[in-house]
Amino acid sequence: MSDPDGPRTEWMNAAADVLRGLNADEEPAALLRRVARHTCALTGVDSCAVMLLDETGTRLVTRASHGLTEAYRHDLDSLAPMLVHPTAHAPDVPAAQAVRERRTVVLSDVDGLGEDSPWRAAAGREGIHSILAVPLDADDGCAGVLVGYTRRAHRFAASELALAELMAQYVATVLRAARVKEVQRSTIAQLEKTNAELTTAVESLHHERAQREWAEAQDRRLVALLLDDAGLDGVLDALADALAATVVLESAEDGTVLARSADAAAGRERPAATAALPLGRELGTLGPGSSPVRLELGDAHAWVLALAVAGEAVARLWVIRDRDAGAGAPPLVRSVIERFAPLVALELHKRRHAADAALRLTRDLAVDLVSGGGRDRDLRDRARALGHDLTRPHTVVLVPAGAAATRSARAARQAFGDAALVGEDAGSLVVLVPDADRAALVAAAAALPDGPTVVGATVTGTEDYPAAWRVVRTAAALAAAGPRRPGPVVDLDDLGVAALLLESGAPDGLRRLADRTLGPLERHDAQRSTDLVGTLRAWLDAGGATAEAARALHVHPHTVGYRLRRAGELTGLDLQRADAVFELRVAMMVRAVQRAAGHP
Repeated sequence: MSDPDGPRTEWMNAAADVLRGLNADEEPAALLRRVARHTCALTGVDSCAVMLLDETGTRLVTRASHGLTEAYRHDLDSLAPMLVHPTAHAPDVPAAQAVRERRTVVLSDVDGLGEDSPWRAAAGREGIHSILAVPLDADDGCAGVLVGYTRRAHRFAASELALAELMAQYVATVLRAARVKEVQRSTIAQLEKTNAELTTAVESLHHERAQREWAEAQDRRLVALLLDDAGLDGVLDALADALAATVVLESAEDGTVLARSADAAAGRERPAATAALPLGRELGTLGPGSSPVRLELGDAHAWVLALAVAGEAVARLWVIRDRDAGAGAPPLVRSVIERFAPLVALELHKRRHAADAALRLTRDLAVDLVSGGGRDRDLRDRARALGHDLTRPHTVVLVPAGAAATRSARAARQAFGDAALVGEDAGSLVVLVPDADRAALVAAAAALPDGPTVVGATVTGTEDYPAAWRVVRTAAALAAAGPRRPGPVVDLDDLGVAALLLESGAPDGLRRLADRTLGPLERHDAQRSTDLVGTLRAWLDAGGATAEAARALHVHPHTVGYRLRRAGELTGLDLQRADAVFELRVAMMVRAVQRAAGHP
């Protein structure tokens, strides 16, 4: 016995299958193929096509099929446009009629298409006999048509037509739901895009706010540094901490380091920092008021900014960061450097002003010590008030003042340390260096411009300063008047007994003695390419022994004798007399002092 609910069950199963495809977001073509397959099963047709209106709404296009050959599908879309409203000369078909009239159309025999219809021959080749066309009708219009084909004459029963129409209505609903889902997906995608844009905008706002808050924190830090009088070192340390960098301040004049952050001073200075400093001397065009310039320094990058005091470029500020730290770089680096720069310049000016003030305060004391002005107790009290202890040993140093005495005094104080007393006397700088290591002192003096610098005796009593100063002044005068270009340093410890001659304090007289005694010999040696002065020196060093002098000179004793006689003739001195030999020895010592200032 047949099941009276069988067709309804089949239809419900078909509808459920199509719904599953819809819920699974199946591709439209695959979903419509399901529809075509179930239509064949429900209505008894051999094949089925689902045709939808194109974008213009005037033409039907095959979107899916079941049981049709590829050749027939190709014919449906390519033989001629399947117009919903065909012109007078265009063929009409059941599918177009069903959409146009929004009703089911049955063609029992394809011969009814007319002899001129291009689809009649195509249907014959496909073996089609009957056609059933059901519009995909819905409240919002007709979307297309469901077309069934049979290969034999078939009279569609009322139940088959009802099932076909029910399937068509359901398909129309499914298509509308699919369009709604597509609109929803498009809307969701647009909302997600908008949300992403809003998220990016919010993140950007948060980033900008974080930058502003960070910059404001740096401003508060600057105010605190100013109020706390942190000093130049404190400001550089704060800048280094804010930017996770090494900070170096160098002189704009010669590139010498004026100050640096604590990490550099503690020996943790990055290698790139020291490599960067020579570059600073190449940035001669970097002027006051310009923005920080960024430089790539191998494994690091740096910003350099010129600092000015009273409109004059006095220093360059270097901020150096490791390249591998770039990912964590704080925001607004350039802005922070520019914010710190005025405070760095202010602290540098304060340090320079303090140094100049210290020079002024100690200048008179240094001059009074070497000139013998003032009582011992008064001098010691004045020194104690300035933070100096005159009971410590001080080495007396003379530095030529050069064209700018203030600049030379600052350079001398930087070279010998802040504890040094610096003054000016008769065109030369008086430098009194406490507790000095002589080798280090000579090395520091050699680095000063405008030589020669004379390093004199080390004294402890206030009464010893004038004599020590007189000696270094005499040495400087003899060195400057010497026959050779002055060298950077004259160390009186290297002169031996010859230095004792300087205590007479008569450099002009000593120089005249040496010129009168040795001048004729020196001129003879220069004009005749002889070596009378060298022979005389070797003879004096040998204690007047001609044979020993000859061995030292690698010549015959007769040669030495001849040269000594010639030297006596030119000087007018009798070398057999003790007073003449003493005069020669003194002249030789004066020349030794003068040679000490020349290049070897």
